[in-house]
Amino acid sequence: MTASPIRIAVDVCGGDHGSRMVIEGVLEARKHCADGFVVHLCGHERVCEKTLDSLGVSRREHSDWLAIEHSPQIIEPADIPSRVWRKKTKSSIVRSISLQREGLVDATLSAGDTRILMGAAIFILGRRPGIERPALAAFLPTTTKRPTLVLDVGANLECRAPHLTSFGIMGHTYYRDFFDIANPTVALLNIGKEPTKGTKAIVDAAKALGERCEGYTGFIEGSGVLSGEADVVVCDGFAGNVLLKSCESFHRLAEAVLGGDKRLWSALAGRMSILDAANYGAVPLVGIEGVVFKAHGSSSSLAIAHALLTAVQQVVKQRAPARRIRS
Repeated sequence: MTASPIRIAVDVCGGDHGSRMVIEGVLEARKHCADGFVVHLCGHERVCEKTLDSLGVSRREHSDWLAIEHSPQIIEPADIPSRVWRKKTKSSIVRSISLQREGLVDATLSAGDTRILMGAAIFILGRRPGIERPALAAFLPTTTKRPTLVLDVGANLECRAPHLTSFGIMGHTYYRDFFDIANPTVALLNIGKEPTKGTKAIVDAAKALGERCEGYTGFIEGSGVLSGEADVVVCDGFAGNVLLKSCESFHRLAEAVLGGDKRLWSALAGRMSILDAANYGAVPLVGIEGVVFKAHGSSSSLAIAHALLTAVQQVVKQRAPARRIRS
């Protein structure tokens, strides 16, 4: 039996650079995906049609993989994230999530407002059992053979101990399943490794993780993240977002410093590609009953393309039969 095609809903109105940049990214991703995928563009139908025409793409000729979900409503800055999903069901970001609930797509990609995206995902798709809050998770390279998964990296700016505890448990499960590793190590980002260091939320979360998370090893300082001292690093969304964007800027710094030596930069760039936001495109929102990826608002078409390919890989992995977990 032939497997059904992977279907992705794309919010074309979420990025800072307009629908054209997003749609260009969609077309670029299609070129580099061997098995292809079906795309549901969520945005104003007339705008999507006009953009496709300007790019020389006929919707009718590609109706086997290209659909447009007319989503004319605009989300305003004053809209309340916890209510948008109910009041603006015809907005692009809400429609892209609703398509999953309706079983019409397997995953959603948006470069829109994180709060709106998370609110829609929570209220439309729901949380996984036992999850306090979903979180955005990102892989960072390390000096070891395995990357580090950091969460949260921007969805929850202020966190209580139960939220951090839940991030640790989610991260442990996600890393275990992604790499087929029985018991990945989990650490809590702090300003020191002493048990009394940190805010009350961090100290309380450390105690809870020690009791509830099998792989918990203790605190980790910022200097230990890229050294690979832990497979999973837990933090609130404020600290995680600063950490992620600081690491991303290191790629640009290295290019500026070493760019004059083309041979040296070429050798280094490949090893550092994961630090270039355009090369991974988006990060998953974990802890929800669905597959949702959040891209940077400033994403280029290349970043959108890579984000789509990442979403496709995630769906493929979820469809694959369970494999034996390695110790």
